[in-house]
Amino acid sequence: MVKDPVCGMDVNPKTAANKSDYKGQMYYFCSPGCKKSFEQNPEKYVKPVEHVHQH
Repeated sequence: MVKDPVCGMDVNPKTAANKSDYKGQMYYFCSPGCKKSFEQNPEKYVKPVEHVHQH
């Protein structure tokens, strides 16, 4: 299972009807509405990779 980046719902990527490719990464959505929101402003939902510094 993967998280819908818009609403946080669990989505099965094997059966997800709503998906979108953004910068080479596939994102999966629970509904057409979440997919539309993502495609209108993907940067709002794409979380940057945070580097964790260990001391």
